[in-house]
Amino acid sequence: MALSEMEDGAYFVKVKSSRWRKTRHIQLSRDHLSMHVRHQSCGSKKHKLIDIKKLTEIRVGYQSPIWENLGRKLPPSELCFSLVIEDENNPLNLVAVTPPSAQLWIKGLQHLNANLENLDMKGQQLLWTWEHFKAADKDNSNSLSVKEVKKLLDKLNFAATSKYVDKHLQEFDKSGDSHLSFEEFTDFFKKITWRPEIERLYKKYCDADLKLQPKELVRFLQNDQGMNDVTNKMALELIDKFEPDEEFQSKKVMSIYGFTYLLMSPVGDVFNHKHRQVVMDMTQPLSSYFIASSHNTYLTHDQLFGKSSVEAYIRALEKGCRCVELDAWDGDDDEPIIYHGYTLTSKIKFADVIEAVRDYGFKASSYPVILSLENHCSVQQQNKMAEILKNTLGSKLLTAPVDPQENTLPSPEQLKGKVLVKGKRLPKESESDGEVSEEDEAADVEENGVKKHQKSKKNIKLSRALSECVVYAVSRHFNGFADAEARSDFHHISSLNEDKAEGLAKSKPSDFVKHNQWQLVRIYPKGSRTNSSNYNPLSNWNVGCQIVALNYQTEDEETYLNQARFRSNGEAGYVLKPPCLLEGNFDPINITKESAAVDPTSVKVTVISAQQLPKPPNNENDVIDPYVVVSVFGVDADRQSQKTSVIEDNGFNPMWMNDQPMEFNMLVPSLAFLEFKVMDKDSKGSNDLVGLYTVAVQDIAQGYRHVHLETKGIKKLTPATLFVHIEIENKLSGTGF
Repeated sequence: MALSEMEDGAYFVKVKSSRWRKTRHIQLSRDHLSMHVRHQSCGSKKHKLIDIKKLTEIRVGYQSPIWENLGRKLPPSELCFSLVIEDENNPLNLVAVTPPSAQLWIKGLQHLNANLENLDMKGQQLLWTWEHFKAADKDNSNSLSVKEVKKLLDKLNFAATSKYVDKHLQEFDKSGDSHLSFEEFTDFFKKITWRPEIERLYKKYCDADLKLQPKELVRFLQNDQGMNDVTNKMALELIDKFEPDEEFQSKKVMSIYGFTYLLMSPVGDVFNHKHRQVVMDMTQPLSSYFIASSHNTYLTHDQLFGKSSVEAYIRALEKGCRCVELDAWDGDDDEPIIYHGYTLTSKIKFADVIEAVRDYGFKASSYPVILSLENHCSVQQQNKMAEILKNTLGSKLLTAPVDPQENTLPSPEQLKGKVLVKGKRLPKESESDGEVSEEDEAADVEENGVKKHQKSKKNIKLSRALSECVVYAVSRHFNGFADAEARSDFHHISSLNEDKAEGLAKSKPSDFVKHNQWQLVRIYPKGSRTNSSNYNPLSNWNVGCQIVALNYQTEDEETYLNQARFRSNGEAGYVLKPPCLLEGNFDPINITKESAAVDPTSVKVTVISAQQLPKPPNNENDVIDPYVVVSVFGVDADRQSQKTSVIEDNGFNPMWMNDQPMEFNMLVPSLAFLEFKVMDKDSKGSNDLVGLYTVAVQDIAQGYRHVHLETKGIKKLTPATLFVHIEIENKLSGTGF
């Protein structure tokens, strides 16, 4: 009933600001398998379709920042909701005419969204096939002509001859009308996507009747996949979950289709599916963890003219970011604001950001959020900031030590659900406002819109009230490792720009590692990166720096590598540093086979095949010639790269059956990443990136695995995958991970 009412549509008011409000007609559009929200201006024939798959969140009531800015024009909460849409910077904010209408759409969209998220592998594949079928059906006849099928196959990187297509179309054209219905096309598509490499693997374990018994599934998972804890009961559960054939399911056996779906699922992913939840010890001091961190979190684009947005904080927090930056300045009407000072970036209210932290800080992760506060405010507005922090965050704001007798930083576990403020703090003996030196990053003065470091920092007035909001991350200028050890303690944190950090990592790596074993360090981009580009975080992680802040708004290889780092441990935003960084005098620069921290490990990678690779954005015409580059990033001694041969004219189902395994020998696998990069060989120019995937070596699952490819912007290229075999051996113990 609800869906039919949604198909009839309803009128809403679309809200962009207190001055911009327009009436829109919204209705649900359904065709067979796919669904869209149709969004149309009143009196206009033009409309916009929003794919339900692209709805990443449905916010009920006043959850989006826009509502707080409407003042007296604010509609009742029960009429308001916001749709967060993939690739859109701002949500679609809607006001319903009546509460029942709002509830109908909120619950209806939540239901449809949940159904899509819970689709099994068969359902996902069917939906993908339908969407491409509909796109190819240019005359809306609900069938595809021979010409339309050939165009679709070309789009899908399938370089088939006309003879091949004609032969198979005749085989599946049951109606004999030279067209394929969706059901006929689905059978045809199943034929051309058949996986002979999986068939060979399946036949190693199935019985004479081509059925995989539970005990044989256990044997495959233990022997080939390294899943030693699998039991017969777990095998039965996997059959129940992945077997699409009801007859096979009732007999408690698995068909080749169920076996394929299993290998395509998270259980068969190259990323160890157990690491999708928190698996690390979270009771160590904060200094023992890498912490997901954002620089100038408020910006959506560049550092000079970009828009500041509360939504940028929400997006960062929803990605698992645990340290966000706030550049606070005096605003009008005693309201502190956040923006990139001395630039033309727009301004947002400090209060709105703190409300976003309250509402979204602990949705993706329950572990502590750190507010890196760069304070440029007068004492009066600092007092206002302290008031906002305390009133908005309440008990979430940490205002006292966890244990007054402690001599190390508390753990993420002890600080669950807490917000920490990083900033300057007055001496304990000070009873009133006082002077402190400004933040290190604030000391980078503006010159033609570019920050440059000034040697002598000025003092600023600090309010007592704001000072009391800072407990553990007490900002202190870095004057060298000896000075830090003699004159600071575990409460302090130093901020270094990327150049200074890189210099220390190269000149005094062991000292840097030891310093990071007991005190927090934050690294931030140099001021000349006005386009919001990023530095490579690897060298900072290799010496144990915890808070390596990047411009999250920029989709580049650096933020992609950062995502790979924090994909681990349930995307909690905290990753325990390896033992070599937690004790001893590890030197990541001058490492040798004789170094104490060395853990020699071999990773053998065999690239077997690829499935349904897309064409690169700048090469939509030709069928691609793919090859795969596999690289290791980590300490300098472990960096290496190998590649497969080139498969010509086949991006649909290329196979590398004649390629030899690639062997990567590593000295410090605990700091290493494995990158899979699919490239399109271009004989006339530079080769194009098709898709990639990066995984920390400690997160790799062994055996026959699928690598689900993504863009640099961390968008999935479904259903594009690589099928690989991975074997890991520790050279000291002779065992895998």
